[in-house]
Amino acid sequence: MSKVISIDKRSFDQQAADWIRSAVMSGDLTPGARVTEVGLAEQIGLSRSTVRTAMQRLAGEGLLVQKAYSGWEVASLTPEDAWELYTLRCGFESLASKLAAERMDEAGRKTLLAALDELKQAVEAKDRRRVAAADLGLHRTIVSLSKHRRLAMMHSQIIDPIQLYVLSTNREAFDNLVPSHEQLVEAILRGDAADAQRLACEHVTDSCEQLVNRLKQTLD
Repeated sequence: MSKVISIDKRSFDQQAADWIRSAVMSGDLTPGARVTEVGLAEQIGLSRSTVRTAMQRLAGEGLLVQKAYSGWEVASLTPEDAWELYTLRCGFESLASKLAAERMDEAGRKTLLAALDELKQAVEAKDRRRVAAADLGLHRTIVSLSKHRRLAMMHSQIIDPIQLYVLSTNREAFDNLVPSHEQLVEAILRGDAADAQRLACEHVTDSCEQLVNRLKQTLD
């Protein structure tokens, strides 16, 4: 019997983008850190042109910034950028929650409850990175359950930079995290579209206010 060979079907520039994105999310590349095509190409083991394409892709996602005369750097965290991202998030996720409540089926119900359970387990484990991933994973699930393709595409463009903010600024206890998400999930599951929309926007708005205030304090 011939040996089955595992083939990575991602393009080289996508592999490079995934590597850089993972380094940013893990904290190996911190906000404001300088990065170069040469340095990343050596670390990843791909050509400079491939890495350049990947960096341009990540610039489109808001994770990297190309500055005149100084080259590339990981996007810095600012109150203004946080406000922009979270106001967009409020619009996307409140609409997604409304649609998810209207379009919920049994399969979606199980998927949503599983995402909520993962958040509960992450909070119980007090694992900050796992909590951040589970928190945003739950919101990604709600967006997916909205069954709105273009909404999901636009939401995917802001969620990685948002995760960077969550990971870099969340140093507090997670006391209210599960109850606030439980309220949102319950509204969606009972098909209360108006309440789901309201709760989603309130949740994101509250998070935005806390985040912006913390970032402003770091600048004072």
